[in-house]
Amino acid sequence: MRNSNNTNQTLHFDPLYQGLRVQVSQGPLIREYLERQLQVFTDAMYYNPRVYAVRVDLRFSQSQDLPDFVHTNLPIHRFISSLRSKLDHKDNLRWRKKKRVNRHEMRYVWTREVGSRNGMPHYHLMLFFNGDAYRSLGNFADLNALGLCNRIREAWGSALGLPMVSSARLVSFPAGGRWMIRRDDVKTYRAAFFACSYLCKAATKPYGQGLNLFDGSRRVVPVDLNA
Repeated sequence: MRNSNNTNQTLHFDPLYQGLRVQVSQGPLIREYLERQLQVFTDAMYYNPRVYAVRVDLRFSQSQDLPDFVHTNLPIHRFISSLRSKLDHKDNLRWRKKKRVNRHEMRYVWTREVGSRNGMPHYHLMLFFNGDAYRSLGNFADLNALGLCNRIREAWGSALGLPMVSSARLVSFPAGGRWMIRRDDVKTYRAAFFACSYLCKAATKPYGQGLNLFDGSRRVVPVDLNA
């Protein structure tokens, strides 16, 4: 069945997709989004024996006047670019110091949605990292800590032009939304795929605004600094 809000899309009602459980409790999913999600999962696991996957939500402040660019996808593109730049910088520093480094090899899936109550735009993401480079988000409480969660907060602040003390409260990490996936761990892979399929639901998407509402990283062969 075609999506009545976008006839280029196909609705998926079945609780299984390619043999993997998906979330249909809130209505049908978009099959093309599931295809992209599976491609990102497959690429991440192909290039890394272990993948650290993290669910992240990015929001805009409700107490400030929003700049015009929040009505575009410029914020999410800025966020991805900023986070990748920060992780690249860290990898390059490590390589210069030790001449050996596990590259972050970040991949991602994101969707743009609007709140059912306040109509505010926001983004849901799943971020994927080389499990030999990242194993946790680090210290949530200390905004001066050097962990992955603060790099994500800083990147969202950079995207919005806000200091991290302001952007930190606009970034949330859903409970239970972190997985260390090993190639032979089918159970964890399935759990992460099921959680990520939430991003593929047809509901709460702001159709008709001329915006891309879902995207994922393209297939890229990671650069090996150790070669």
